[in-house]
Formats: sequence, structure tokens, C-alpha cells
Amino acid sequence: MRAGTTTSLDTARKEVFLLVARALADVEARIPTDRFADLVERLATADDPWLTRLLPWMARHASLDRLRLAATAELVHARLEAGQKGTRRIIDRALRRADEPGELLHYWLTQFGRAVPKPVKRGVADAVVRLYDERALATYDSPGAVLRFADVLALTHPVTHDAVQADVFRHAVARRRGTVRGIPESLVLLRARRSMYWVPAERRALLLERPDAADRLSRAAMPWPTVERWLLGRMTGPAWAAVLPAMPYRDRLAHLADFERDGLPEESARQVVRELAEPSSVIRAGVSPLEIFAALRAVPDSRWTRALRAAVELSAVNVPALPGRTLVLVDRTDLMAGPAECAPLTRAEAAAVFGAALAARGASVDLVEFGTAQRRVPAGPIRETVDRFGPVGGRADAAAVVRRWLDDHDRIVVLTHPDAAAQAAQAVTVPGHEHVITEPSCGWFAAIPHVEMARTANWPF
Repeated sequence: MRAGTTTSLDTARKEVFLLVARALADVEARIPTDRFADLVERLATADDPWLTRLLPWMARHASLDRLRLAATAELVHARLEAGQKGTRRIIDRALRRADEPGELLHYWLTQFGRAVPKPVKRGVADAVVRLYDERALATYDSPGAVLRFADVLALTHPVTHDAVQADVFRHAVARRRGTVRGIPESLVLLRARRSMYWVPAERRALLLERPDAADRLSRAAMPWPTVERWLLGRMTGPAWAAVLPAMPYRDRLAHLADFERDGLPEESARQVVRELAEPSSVIRAGVSPLEIFAALRAVPDSRWTRALRAAVELSAVNVPALPGRTLVLVDRTDLMAGPAECAPLTRAEAAAVFGAALAARGASVDLVEFGTAQRRVPAGPIRETVDRFGPVGGRADAAAVVRRWLDDHDRIVVLTHPDAAAQAAQAVTVPGHEHVITEPSCGWFAAIPHVEMARTANWPF
């Protein structure tokens, strides 16, 4: 045990889940800390069943992958120290994507030294046989990876399941050593990608104007970021049309301005419009009103506008329906005039959209703006509510605003500037159900209810 031996089990569970919940919204919180490792080690020793239920729940959230792998390593290490069995299967089941064997091994080597126990090696090897193929090699085996595929293979010595995978492994090792002399005939995808790179740079854009362009990119496993690099950063309308079939909803949403600038063909544009306003697509993508408002701001009065306006209200289903009485305070002071992280929105715009979305979904929400004046904002459909906010300006004492409006609410959400956050937090009197947010993001929609679960030990698994 490195630390934390005096932490009670109840406190350890709450703190671990609180760290996990905050990581849904805070990028910096996704980096495993010594405190997180200590708490997980404590639970691995004293409450293994709780921890083994937590890990599959974390796997549903891609933003938690790094913490999940760290927790898996800590669990396995504690089990091995206690002489328990079954760790090989735990490792295998935890690794879900082809970059994760290297991520987990890197964590292990960093935390526990270079002597990797056999059950860990074998669990990783099982996952490698399941996950490493041509597409994985093309997608994840980059020089920037914490461990290259060849490094993982050298540490774990997996037994290939067929001749094609044997060629994948040999090619991964040759790439790492810089000794590639050719690509085996069996690796059709990698050969297709190589043929794309053989095309002279000045002819590549023309190649993407051909009717079979999308199919060629698919055979070579070249998503839009790879195509953009292949084109030396010069995307064209036909290039966007060729990568469009493989672009997720979120990526399409984020690149509408690029589609306009580069001249996405009309037929492809109609396809995008249909998907933007398709309820099942909005729900499946999990996009938030913040993301759609950012897109509206990026392409105002465009061919996308009508679909985006419909998508705003559809995306409300991806916002938590908070129970009880909620007070949402939205800062409209001069401090909020600057740009938000969810560009091109300002801080004031992002806060207004976030507050309007919570009001549209919550059971009973008092939505209040403060700046030049303090007043309730009537809540309704998200777009209409956002339009009801007053102009940005003036100053306000955030603590005084909290004290004025807080009235036996079950929770309070304050959307404000970092400079006013501490002041607002000190005035809050709703222990366990207060949320002072300075950078609204789609992650915060998920974080709010889970932070509350952490504080009340009401686990979602």
C-alpha cells in the first residue's frame, strides 16, 4: 500500500467515483494521479467486487479510458500481491482497442517496474491476438504511441492465430526497426494504402474526384485526418465528399464551415443535411446543444441552418433530466465576453446554451441571469430560451447573487468566469449538490449527475 491506509472504504469509494465523474468533463482529471492509484489499490484489496463493477461502467465512456486502464493495472497488481488468480482474464477483457495493450503496459512499467508478471503478459498477449490486425496497425502504430506494436510483441510474445496475423506481426517489427523491404501479399489493406502514397502529391486531389474515390479510401483505411495529411493539408470539396461516408456525426458537425469553404458538392451536402436532423443520428452520436450551437455560429445563414435548428431541440435528449428543484445562475457580466473553449461561442453564449438546456430538461429549474441586471429567464425550447437572455455587460458579486436566489433548492449550478468561481463556491449552501462550472462542455452534462452519485454513494452500476 503506497498511501491512504486510513481512508475508510465508504470514503474511498466516494472519492474514486468523484474523480472518475469529474474526468467526464475535465481533460486534466483524466490523467491518473498518485491519489487515484492509492485509492484504487485500497479498494482492490478491500472491496474487489465494487471495483470490478466500476470498470465495465467506465468502459462505456471513452473519455475515461486512461483512468480505466490505470485502475485495471492497480486491481491486477493488488490481486497478484495477494496471490489471487484470474488476473489474465481481467487484463484480456479490459483491453478493447488496439492502442490499449501498449497503454496498459506503459502504465505497468512506469508504476511497478520492468518485471512484468506472466499473468499480465499472457492477458495482454490474449488481447493482442484479438485486436492486432492490418487496420489496427495502420491506425494505432504511430511513432507517437507510448509503446509501439513491436514493443508490445517483444514484451508479451503472443501466438498468432493465422498466417495473415503472423505477417502483421512481422511487418510491425520491421516498421519499428526501420527494416521494411516490402509489404507481404497477404496485407491487402496496407498495400492499398502504400499505393495511395505512391501517387504524386500534385495528382492526389484529382484522384479523389473519381467515382470510386470513397471505396479506395475505405480499402486503404484512410479516414479524413489521414486524407488531409495525404493531401498536404489542402482538402477540397471532392475530398470531403470521398471521406464523408466514414465521418462520424460529430466530425461532420465540426467541419461544416470547411465544407462551405472547400465547396462540398450539392449531393453530398444534401446527405449531410438529412443526417444532421435525423433523430436517431443525433441520439446515437450523443451530441449536445453546445456542439450544435457552435456549428450554427460557425455557419450562420447557410444551407445547414434549418437542419441545425432542428438538431438543437433533438439534442436535448442527451442532456440529463435533473430531478428536484435546480437553480441555474448564468453569468452575463463583462468577464463573459471572451471566447469559450467550445469555439466559436463566447463564454456568455456557452453558459446561456448550457443553462437553457438544463432548464429544458430538468424537473423544476429556476434559470437566472446576472450582469447588468438580475432576473429570471423564462424557460422553453432551447433556442427560444437562449434568445431571451439580455446583453452581456456590467459587473456582479457572484456570492451575493448566490445568496439572493438560493431558496431551498436541491442543487445549484453556477455558470461563471474562473475569476468569480471561488467567490461563488464559498456562498453555496447545498452540500454535495453544488456545481460551479467555468468552461461549459458536453462532458459537464454527463458529469453533473455522476458527481452527485459520488457524493451520495448512489452508484450507476
